[in-house]
Amino acid sequence: MMIPVTELYRNQKAQRFSMWLALVGICMAFAGLTSAYIVRKGAGSWLLFNMPEVFYTSTVIILLSSVTLHVAHVSNKKGHTNMTVFGLGITAILGILFSYFQYQGWLALLAKGIYLDGNPSGSFFYVITGLHVVHLLVGVVFVFVALFRAFWLFKVKRQESTIRVGSDESYKVRTDLLSMYWHFLDILWIYLFVFLNLNLK
Repeated sequence: MMIPVTELYRNQKAQRFSMWLALVGICMAFAGLTSAYIVRKGAGSWLLFNMPEVFYTSTVIILLSSVTLHVAHVSNKKGHTNMTVFGLGITAILGILFSYFQYQGWLALLAKGIYLDGNPSGSFFYVITGLHVVHLLVGVVFVFVALFRAFWLFKVKRQESTIRVGSDESYKVRTDLLSMYWHFLDILWIYLFVFLNLNLK
């Protein structure tokens, strides 16, 4: 079934708008959390601690994942199937590694006696970093969906360009919205990483 170009454009525009709304909502949620963090810290009874070094490793990983997803997105636009699949695959692996190192960071905090239900400073740290990981894992799921679609449709089934003009929309992989979401989470983590580093001590 062929989808008219005008209808396709309208659908894509609506999807982009919906994505922007979702990103704004996420921004507001984390803005509320970091604001509450500052207010509660000012109230006193605040435990100071250093962020475990493993969080520095996870930060490098998420930065690398943005690079690999950008490679996948650009390759997808140019119809380079192999690089699209490769970039998506590496991005998915890096996303899982980021989550794993975040988990290791939480274990390091537990070893120091900093618990979710303990001092408010620790509670805020777990909630903020944990909520970010949840959003990132959602992104990982969508990366895997795009990877499966790219591999199955273009490597196994059709081996066609991802941007072949006039092709059936069901034989295309869209990475634009995925890139928006993933790069947003990358920037968001950098903000949270700097914010927490400045306010934990």
